[in-house]
Amino acid sequence: MKVEAIPVPRLRDLPRSAWRVAILAGMASYLDAAAIITSGGALVLYKDHFGLTLMRIGQLSAVLTALFAIGALVGGRLGDRFGRRRVFTTTMVGLALGTAMLAFAPSLAVLYAGTIIVGFCIGADLPVSMAMIAEEAPPGFKGRLIAFSHVLWMAAIGTTYVLQVIVGNLGELGGRLMWGHVLVAALLVLALRATLPESVEWMRARADADARSDDTDIDAGGMRQLFNRRFIGPFIALALFYGVFNLAANTGGQFGTLLYTEVAHTSISTAGLVNTAVLVISFASAVLFMRTVDLPSRMTWFVAGGVLAVAGQLMPILFGVNVASLAAWQILQGIGGAFAGESMWKVWSQELFPTLLRSTAQGATTFFTRMLAAVAALATPLLIESGPTTLFVTLTVAVSFTTGLGWLYIRRLPVAAPQSFDFTTTRETR
Repeated sequence: MKVEAIPVPRLRDLPRSAWRVAILAGMASYLDAAAIITSGGALVLYKDHFGLTLMRIGQLSAVLTALFAIGALVGGRLGDRFGRRRVFTTTMVGLALGTAMLAFAPSLAVLYAGTIIVGFCIGADLPVSMAMIAEEAPPGFKGRLIAFSHVLWMAAIGTTYVLQVIVGNLGELGGRLMWGHVLVAALLVLALRATLPESVEWMRARADADARSDDTDIDAGGMRQLFNRRFIGPFIALALFYGVFNLAANTGGQFGTLLYTEVAHTSISTAGLVNTAVLVISFASAVLFMRTVDLPSRMTWFVAGGVLAVAGQLMPILFGVNVASLAAWQILQGIGGAFAGESMWKVWSQELFPTLLRSTAQGATTFFTRMLAAVAALATPLLIESGPTTLFVTLTVAVSFTTGLGWLYIRRLPVAAPQSFDFTTTRETR
């Protein structure tokens, strides 16, 4: 079936109200990245003051990751059941409380408690906020405004790294200042989000669902509905797509510096310079993705991105593990991942599920992804020790799999109609 091409509206035509929702809801991504990176840097700066051993630091990092996953699962479900605004306001209150505890922590016990609260709240906030953006975006702008959240995510990484450089020699005070940055951002977002109304699409869908009397209707938002025959395919596909691709992205983020110093035998400062260059390139790629995601050529960009990401994993295999090959790995993955990685998962997550199942599905796939990453993080150092070639062969297979999954299966899935529990096909491919 041929679908008539519809002109894609320009970003300059986007109403200010839509930008406002995209920025305030999209700040979930900013706070996600800022909290994760701040935790890693602040724990090192807190090391002497709190007597943190490497085991304690590892425990706190694991707690943050695990609670993020649990928060996404719970928050996504609550967002579909009780509304976007109520959940992301509550989670922002919790995030402000948790970051305040971490910024002013008087003891190790408070440090653990703050980490638990922050991890849970940023996890719970993310799927609900993404759903809010998708539901309030005007037609023709949904993909771009969802992609804008990834631009904010990249901006948070840059801001946090710059702050870390500035306060890195201040010890405990530096760690408190880093968490202070997240606290100020959370309080500002909390105050501004209080002025946002509830998602109109969610309110209509909730009212429709509450008015249904047919016992055979879907109980919208229930976790078990993800395993209904109409949703099981998209749910499993997106969980695998995000979870498996994230193995490559997470390896670069968590173990990139280790590979540079222990395997390529270069300095931390050199690794930092490369990481800075990669960040700039990745940010530019995220902006380009935002400008192309709503175009008919979306899947052409996806395939190109997937090919570049696969090529990146091959660099250390073909040329050995050295500074140049690792830099090529990260750069190609940064470019490719912008079009065939997490950003694309965010867009598909909003398109493939009906309104009252949307944040539930995204929260569940996030839970799977973060738990998979936590398990993989335990095995990655062993793979590096046994020979990094094994690691990069694994990552090559992983990214090849997700690219094939996106092209051969996910793009062919029909888009879920808003305020409905039936699928309708609105275009042939995404």
